[in-house]
Amino acid sequence: MVDGDRGKAVGGVGEHVQVKRSTVHLVWLVAGAVLLALVIGAVVEAGARPYAAAGTAYPGLPDVLAYVLLRVLAALAGATALGALVYAVCCTAVTSKGRLDVDGYAGVRLAERAGLVWLAAALALIPVTAANIGGLTVSGLFRIGALGALIDASEKPKAWIVVAVMAAVVTLGARIMLSWNGIAVLLLPAAIGVLPPALVGNAGEGPNHDYGTGAMIIFQLAVSVLPGLLWCVADHVRRGGDHVGTALRRGATIALVCLAAAALSGVVLVAILLPWSAVLSTGYGRLALVVVAVGVDLALTMRVLLARRDPAPSARAAFLIACSAALSAVALGATVAMAVQPAPAFADRSFTAQEVFLGFNILDPPNVLRLITFWRFDIVLGTAALAAIVLYVLGVLRLWRRGDQWSPWRTTSWIGGCVTLLIATSSGIGTYGFAMFSMHMITHMALNMFVPVLLVLGAPVTLLLRAVPAAKRGQVHGLREWVLTILHSRPTAVIAHPATALTLFVISLYGLYFTPLFESLIRYHWGHVLMNVHFLIVGYLYYWGIIGIDPGPRRLPHLGRLGMLFAVMPFHAFFGVAVMSMNTVIGSRFYTNLQLPWRIDLLSDQKVGGGIAWVSGEIPILLVVGALLTQWVAQDRRTAVRTDRKDDEYGDSELDAYNAMLEKLAQTRR
Repeated sequence: MVDGDRGKAVGGVGEHVQVKRSTVHLVWLVAGAVLLALVIGAVVEAGARPYAAAGTAYPGLPDVLAYVLLRVLAALAGATALGALVYAVCCTAVTSKGRLDVDGYAGVRLAERAGLVWLAAALALIPVTAANIGGLTVSGLFRIGALGALIDASEKPKAWIVVAVMAAVVTLGARIMLSWNGIAVLLLPAAIGVLPPALVGNAGEGPNHDYGTGAMIIFQLAVSVLPGLLWCVADHVRRGGDHVGTALRRGATIALVCLAAAALSGVVLVAILLPWSAVLSTGYGRLALVVVAVGVDLALTMRVLLARRDPAPSARAAFLIACSAALSAVALGATVAMAVQPAPAFADRSFTAQEVFLGFNILDPPNVLRLITFWRFDIVLGTAALAAIVLYVLGVLRLWRRGDQWSPWRTTSWIGGCVTLLIATSSGIGTYGFAMFSMHMITHMALNMFVPVLLVLGAPVTLLLRAVPAAKRGQVHGLREWVLTILHSRPTAVIAHPATALTLFVISLYGLYFTPLFESLIRYHWGHVLMNVHFLIVGYLYYWGIIGIDPGPRRLPHLGRLGMLFAVMPFHAFFGVAVMSMNTVIGSRFYTNLQLPWRIDLLSDQKVGGGIAWVSGEIPILLVVGALLTQWVAQDRRTAVRTDRKDDEYGDSELDAYNAMLEKLAQTRR
């Protein structure tokens, strides 16, 4: 039923929509042949140059070709799994019991099969990558027993270990889950799994790799959604599935958003990695032109599909989407072929220690002027902050046009939180935070203690639920229904539980800084991004349970929330005192290797960071207590108003019950 053709007309779509399976197979065969030719040509053209530039031996064409083809296979399988899950969550209907319909089930089954291939390729790539970076053949690697040493020496084999774990989670989850909630949760490990190989490549190395890493996160996620999503939509239209028009429109819309994100982030990557003089003269540049050409073609195709006046998809539309899916796979394979070559911008250049570890040079110690003017825009969180302001304001404007009111205090709180997020991550505070523990602690405390308070008081989910219309009866669920389902799901109830939020809040401090984890993460820009995102999410969950306005799982009474707020204060104060009292430097190897040009006492700087952690924990308490007490008083007033209204309409039931009790006691005494 899932894979077979349906002869009936569904939603105004008849047999004329059907496209022969052989035609689709021919499209993919042609795309596969083109991709294979591109990859082999790129490997042969590069030859031993990438290994000579890295100072390692050339393993030989067969081993290099096997390594690159395995990487292409893993990338395509991971992208298929991710895109199929996006299709199942966003483009298909949900039954009354919260389960996916037959079309969504088809996407999940594709994700399961792709996940198996992804897992196998990732496991194979662990030793193959280790051999490649060591300039060895795979047989030679095992013969000398150097696998463990090479995995420990480089982050590239470790990246495939992470991919293998995420692929296993996706495969197992797709096998046993049928609910919309479960498949939506699987999107997170699938998205994480496609990132590591790209982040440890060219974008994460050399000058400006702070920009390159942020841009690569967005680019890799965007291009990885397209093959699986478009393939599932093409198959949906081909077989005439339910709500086929909705699937086509949503698939094309998501594809356009992904292409726009890939284009903007791709411009940043090209500016960092590819000089204009190397566009036509290098294989790297020619592959980039292929990716650009495919992206333009995909954007035009999606625009044409969305501009169609006839809402019923046709055989031509199904064929166009199938071709687009194949082309997106070719583009993704081309990016993999680029990733295994050194970027032309790094050729014949020597880097400073700061460019290697930070991506940029810091020549002077911090002062007020430099903290204000020395900006390095955080492409991930900075972009998220600006986008959040724009979307929030659009939601408020929609309410105003409709005649509804929205609290200006909530708007001010949200915008203030987003601006603070931008300043903490992109201004001189965030920039110096890469190189100094004290500045890093300012960013940590801002993201963990101050920004979440303002964001929670902005009530973004409440605004979204009021601004976005509900789906009509019989329609596929939209954004409003997705948000409500997630808010009232079991995973949200677990992660937003006060005990969970409090535990995560405390463990984040001690588990990060008092273990080797901080030393491991701070060496890489993706580690900084991961820490900042973690601080922000954990802080938001914690304060959502205390002063949250948005709907969600059942919360503690106000007195319990006040106790939850004060319960964390001793842990926070002890952390700050412990950091100030330490005689060893946290992250000492990293900070020593930076070789900052001015004299800095790492232990003294760490003591300043501990003092910042100690003092900053007290500042948001006043704001939170004020907000909590205000909400408490407001709730008591609403309760009193409801009680008075009830008493006016039905009588004072409590007073009547009390009088009846007194009368009964009097009768008993008599």
